[in-house]
Amino acid sequence: MSIKSVQISLDKNILEICWSDDHISRFHAKWIRFHCKCVRCKPTVTFDYKIDIPSFSPDLAYDEVKITDEGQKLHVTFEKELFQNHVTEHDVDWLRQKCYCDACLEEKVKARDVISKHLRKGKKKILPKVDYKEIVDNSDRGTFKWLKHVIEEGMCLIENVPREEKMIEEIGSKVATLEMTSYGPVWSVIDTGVDNAAYSTIGLPLHQDQPTYESAPGLQLLHTLRFDSAVTGGDSTLVDMFKAVEILRKESPEDFQTLVEVPATYCQIDHSPSSIEPTHLEHQKPHITLDYFGKVVGCVWHPGLQSALQVRERDVERYYKAHNKMMEIIRREKLQYKFKLSAGDLIIFNNRRMLHARDAYKSNGGVRHLLGAYLRLDDVKSKYLVLARKLGYDVIPPKVGNNSSM
Repeated sequence: MSIKSVQISLDKNILEICWSDDHISRFHAKWIRFHCKCVRCKPTVTFDYKIDIPSFSPDLAYDEVKITDEGQKLHVTFEKELFQNHVTEHDVDWLRQKCYCDACLEEKVKARDVISKHLRKGKKKILPKVDYKEIVDNSDRGTFKWLKHVIEEGMCLIENVPREEKMIEEIGSKVATLEMTSYGPVWSVIDTGVDNAAYSTIGLPLHQDQPTYESAPGLQLLHTLRFDSAVTGGDSTLVDMFKAVEILRKESPEDFQTLVEVPATYCQIDHSPSSIEPTHLEHQKPHITLDYFGKVVGCVWHPGLQSALQVRERDVERYYKAHNKMMEIIRREKLQYKFKLSAGDLIIFNNRRMLHARDAYKSNGGVRHLLGAYLRLDDVKSKYLVLARKLGYDVIPPKVGNNSSM
């Protein structure tokens, strides 16, 4: 890509570039100056802060623009420049990549939205699977394989994992450090009689874990150590909340907007002697988060941890109307992945995207015992991109549900 022509606006605040493919980019003077790539301005080490934006004149304006190196370099000087004799430098390829016209921004956001791409494919609800042997035989490629399923489809089942307590940390640590929560780094899901639905035989409704934290856990790992044949019930369900939210937007835009605007309050208070650590967590947040571009980038759902609604009087009725509509959608059978775990199965899913549930069960003298752990979603995304580069795969930084589309 090369530059055909450049033009400075009359007020000297906008530089218009016409590219060799006739695309037009418009860059503000401050944007070009503050992203200068010269030796004086470009950071050479992490956290190096070479340009102090408030130090520059608010009236910074273009003075002169030159194209060099056969259209591959842009050299710019500014009126009211802070540094004497300074020339701002830019590679044109970088400039084109960072064009922020509406069309380019829309294209970037769309390219990163692997969630919507997967949902549009309309595939049958088949749980993606990877055999543990693939991870053992080729650690990087096997790990990348299940990571790719989780990034794109929201979940993956690893089969035939040895039924040893160390395995959940061994597999998880290939991607990120296990995340500490009020339940510790690794926790058991087994009927213990403790005053917590997860540690009983009752059914668990569709939900996401730990919404009481400002940043809820990212990936959830559940390793089945035992699921004895005597046990009846206890089947699992997953639902893609991002798909459910888009259905809500299409079928009931008013309810969708309500869940964007009106927050629920989540509460987890536990001072019981049996708790690992006394806990007092409260957090108010909306069920749906949109980014700057109006795209869904986050969703939260856990009716079991919602406490008293604390919103203005005018919003109470519309909130419950929207809540009921959302609940009706996520309960639709066509959205549900239903499956029964077997001993040795390790299910991994994106807790910021997927709802999960468990049917009630009866032990009948048998045992259903799972180990659980969490991985921070930002670290998981980083590992996915690092592994892709190492293995030579061309992937785009994806939207993963961590409240960001970029």
